[in-house]
Formats: sequence, structure tokens, C-alpha cells
Amino acid sequence: MDAHLLGRLAATILALSSLSAAAQTNDDILIGASLPLSGPNAAAGQETLTVAKAAFEALNAAGGIQGRKVTLKVLDDEFSPPKAAENVRKLEAQGVVALFNCWGTAICRAVLPVATEGRLPLVTGIGLDDAMRGPAGRYAFNVRPTTDDEIARMVRQMTTIGQVRIGVVYQDDAFGKSGQAAAQGVLARAHLKAVGEFAMARDGSNVSTVVQGLRASEAQGVVVVAPPHTAVALIRQARQAGLATQFYCLAAQAHRKMVADLGEHTSGVVFTTLVPSPWNAGLPIVREYQQAVSGATGGKADYSYLGLEVYINARVLIEGLRKAGPKVTREGLVSGLEGMGEKLLAPAVSVRYAPGHRSGSSYVGLTMVSRAGSFIE
Repeated sequence: MDAHLLGRLAATILALSSLSAAAQTNDDILIGASLPLSGPNAAAGQETLTVAKAAFEALNAAGGIQGRKVTLKVLDDEFSPPKAAENVRKLEAQGVVALFNCWGTAICRAVLPVATEGRLPLVTGIGLDDAMRGPAGRYAFNVRPTTDDEIARMVRQMTTIGQVRIGVVYQDDAFGKSGQAAAQGVLARAHLKAVGEFAMARDGSNVSTVVQGLRASEAQGVVVVAPPHTAVALIRQARQAGLATQFYCLAAQAHRKMVADLGEHTSGVVFTTLVPSPWNAGLPIVREYQQAVSGATGGKADYSYLGLEVYINARVLIEGLRKAGPKVTREGLVSGLEGMGEKLLAPAVSVRYAPGHRSGSSYVGLTMVSRAGSFIE
């Protein structure tokens, strides 16, 4: 073979190698998510999906991650922990480099061991516990404060306005009982004890009994650790029974669906918030969130605290992907996130990651619902 032909052959091989490398570089980066797209938390799951897709679509429109698009693969877990764990196994087998936004404390607890076994980073979640924050949660990167932080903010508000007779209503499952334990600890640190602790059935079948117990306890304020459907049933029946006590709900319940379900019974209901007002477009992060969601929905966006939280969570994942190196592997993403150090995401909302350290935000605010059905701070 003459030198000219050898040169052409070498050039052809080099070109094919370059094309192969380019094709590999341009492969989509797969992100997995198991969300409650049906079942009792379907409204929140659907909103989470809408916002996550909007965030990644905005990223892709701006060039993606080193020219590679980020694609979200989503499975419905119906708000069932076993189903969520099964979904994570499927997503892990499909080659996703990360899991995004597990939904609910019980779900996050179910998927964390599966993610850890597959060395699959679990980036943020709605409802987390201490297992997600220490060395045991190497593959977990949380953003939101703990339930303990939320309840501490509730109790601080109650004691400030003279509400010292405090009741606790919790759903009778692992999620609710963890909230009950958190409330007990918070009250003890405030040198208080609950005037009554009431377990509420998952299907809400004993709500009337709980309302009777609250009336007998003469609670001035009530910490509610329950998902929207049972929290709504509790508050509606309490108001219909003439109970005027103030109810304090977790941030995951601060969305329009719960407000709509409460109907005329929103007065005296307080929610914690974990992010700034999603309607304050003067803040850059809020403006970016609004633009992304509005662009993805054709201008029909319905902004919310949950939506902004999901968007901020997506921004954390995107930052990690940018720092994960050219191949964006699972371990590379872990290293990229751990190399972020402390990052301010919004006013008073920051995270700090390092090897063996997972410090989420500690910001907790409060909001109520106006007569017009809007959240006010």
C-alpha cells in the first residue's frame, strides 16, 4: 500500500473516530425521576414534572451540558414507596446518571438504599430525614430544611403570639410519626408539652374523633403533619364543628390545589415556606423560574412555592452536571456536587456540600391565604 493511500486511510479512520466521539459527546444525559403522577399526591407530582421539564428544556435551549441535552425519564410511583423503589431499579438499569426529586419522606426513605446500592446520586427531594444528610447518605444531596426546622418555625410563631396550648396531629404512618417525634423534640426545647397528640388514619376515617380530641384539649394552635388530602379533611371538619384553633401545615401543602380543596375554610391556616415568594419577580431566581415555566407552558404558568422549590432543586442538579467532567458519570456527578462548596441559591437559601457533608438550606418562612385565595407573607 503506497504512502498516499495510507495517508487517506489514516485520515478516514481519524474522521470516523472524531464522528464517533462527537456522537458519544452529544448523547443525551439521562436523568431519572419517580413521581406521584397518580394517586393522592398527583397534583403535586404533576406540577413537579412540569417544572422539572421546564428547567431542563431551558437548559437545553441554552446549549445543554457541554453541548449535550439533558433528558428526563419519569415513572409514576402512585405515591407508593415499594413502587418507587421498583421504579428506581428500572431507571438505574436504563442508565440514568442521577435521580431527581423523590417526593415524600416515605418515598425518599424507600429509594435511598436502592440508589446507594446502584451508586446513583439522588439529587434533592421533597421531604427528607437525617439519613439523607450524613456520611450514610453519600449519594443523597438535599436542599430543603428538615421537618424539625419547619416545626420549630411554627412553634416559634405560636409562642410569639401567645399560643402555648399546642396540639399535634400526625398521619398514622412512618412520615407522620417522624413528624410527631420532631414536634415532641421542638416543644421540649421550648419547655412545652403538647396538650394532645392525635394519630389520623391514612384514609381520614377517624377525623371526627381527632376533631373531638382537639376540642377537648383546648389547643390554641395545631401542628399538622399529614399530606394534603387528610389535612384538608381535618381542617374542613374542624371548622364545620366550630373549632377556631389555628392550623399550621408543612410547606409541601402550600399549593393552590389544597387552597381550592379547603374552599371557604382557609382562614386561620398557616403554611411554612422554604423558598422566597414565587411571585416576587424582582429576585433573579424567581424571574428565571417564571420565565422557564411560562415558556414551557405557553404563558399559562401557575406559580407556586412548590414550583420554585423544584426549580431551585433543578438548578442544583444542573450545577453538579456542569462540574461533573466531560463524560458526566454518576461518580463524576457526586464529585462535582461535593466540589460546589457553599452555594447561595436565593436570598437566605443556600446549600453546602463536601465529602461526608450534606448541609441543606435552613430558611423557613410562613404564609397564609388571603380572602381572595392567594398566599400572603
